[in-house]
Amino acid sequence: MTKILVSTLILLLISSFSALPQGKTPVWRYEGPRVGLDMSRFLVPYLQKGKRNGWEVQADVPYKGNWFPTLELGMQWFDDQRDRFHYKNNGTYARIGLDMNIVKFESLKDHDFVFVGMRYGYSLFNQETTEISNSNYWGSITSTVPRRTMNAHWTELVFGMKGELFTNFFLGWSLRAKFPLLITNDPNIKPYIIPGIGKTSAGTPFDFSIGIYYRFPIFKTKTIPKPIKMGGTTHPGEDDPNNQYNQGGSGSGTGVLRNLKGGG
Repeated sequence: MTKILVSTLILLLISSFSALPQGKTPVWRYEGPRVGLDMSRFLVPYLQKGKRNGWEVQADVPYKGNWFPTLELGMQWFDDQRDRFHYKNNGTYARIGLDMNIVKFESLKDHDFVFVGMRYGYSLFNQETTEISNSNYWGSITSTVPRRTMNAHWTELVFGMKGELFTNFFLGWSLRAKFPLLITNDPNIKPYIIPGIGKTSAGTPFDFSIGIYYRFPIFKTKTIPKPIKMGGTTHPGEDDPNNQYNQGGSGSGTGVLRNLKGGG
């Protein structure tokens, strides 16, 4: 009889503990450096004449929620065989810059953002042209432009977005306008293509990139980054919760706008 009572008491205690409310798992916002690969570099060989290959690694680090200092490194090889010449070009390049998020994060788990940014770029490359064929009255003459090491400086304006596909994995794209600043002058031949810039035939080269990134979740916080104010002044009392125009009553102007944003 005693064993039955003890067993019943133990079962009652277990059931009472299981009935206690369980604490919710805390929700954190994880942030950290993001590193990725520009996948569009692998599509370039199929989109233009000549053999153009290369790779580019991109990285950014969050700063105060809406700012992202960036670093981009890459290499490029170009080989173009034509009927009258053979042009080769290869080199490395680097860009540093800053991106600014221009949309509002809706929750701790919302990491999708749209950005505008700027870059400064530097490229160190070499070029040479062989088998240059020229015809004249006396026949065909073949010449060569010797290999020469050159460099280039430029700036970029960037617009794009990055969205979280899975936890810590992002897909992003960017559109870039490039503005050459200084390019080494070659008296024999102008660079046809510059690693990091692209073709030099256009006055303002444009570029499009698609990247896949992984974020290292090093930091965690309970704070959602506040959207960046783009300028302008606030009306006195606009942020005062006791202001009747900020309540859900019959006020207009700022109060109505906030009700619309809040969904009622």
